[in-house]
Amino acid sequence: MIWNLIRAEWLKMRRCQILLVGIVALALCPVVQYGTQLIMAPEYRDANYDFTHLFANVVWGNSQMFLPISLVMIGGWFIDREMAGDILKNIVTVPVSMPKLLGAKLLVTGLLSLVFGIYSVCVTLLTGSVAGLPGLTPELLFSGSTQIIKAAFTTYLVCMPMILVFGQFRGAYLGGSIFTFFLGYSMLFFKGGVLLSAYPFSSALILAGFDMSKYNGATSSPNILLAMAGIMSVIVFTIFLLTISGRHSDLKPHQPKKSKGRRRGARNPGRTQKRG
Repeated sequence: MIWNLIRAEWLKMRRCQILLVGIVALALCPVVQYGTQLIMAPEYRDANYDFTHLFANVVWGNSQMFLPISLVMIGGWFIDREMAGDILKNIVTVPVSMPKLLGAKLLVTGLLSLVFGIYSVCVTLLTGSVAGLPGLTPELLFSGSTQIIKAAFTTYLVCMPMILVFGQFRGAYLGGSIFTFFLGYSMLFFKGGVLLSAYPFSSALILAGFDMSKYNGATSSPNILLAMAGIMSVIVFTIFLLTISGRHSDLKPHQPKKSKGRRRGARNPGRTQKRG
């Protein structure tokens, strides 16, 4: 059953024009990261900028800005498009629970995050090759590509609650994507202590093996256990949201109201017979 739901949601993406937002945003990330080096004054430009720096910048830019916006916008739209047209009210007449239906949409968004990760790797390699950056080795290609894909998936895990919350309020997924961007941007302010590791967006990068010290000025080493706890808290909260989603009154099909007493035409059946 769940596989059929995932397959159906995946096929629906052919009509999802909002996917272009994620495709364009993730293509811009490596271009913007390298472009900042070109527009800098020569005295501030990094003369040793190579593929190592580009891979790291793409991981940071994706996780902090481009992926949170894209995933919440697209995942929220998966839910919102069917609520806006009252399609979900018809779907729930089929023996499929609302938690399973929304869970399938989340899983499809998770698969999409992996596709976005692979896509980001390809665009990064293309950008670096066109720019003539040095330092690309088989070891860096494997480690950098793996880190980009892992960071894309862990960032998706953090975005799951926002997808569910803002997707179930009609038209709110656009505002939700902006709100999620600010949550990702807040990583800059957590430089040590528990919040550095337990804050979900920081946890996503830590579990992906990314060193944030050069980007947010972290003053202490991250704690892997706290990072795992941060991600697990998000997953538990997502399961809770899925559980209570079946109680959403706006998504339940309308039940016909029972008429009180006899119908008007049934008050005196003898009147409907033709008199002789």
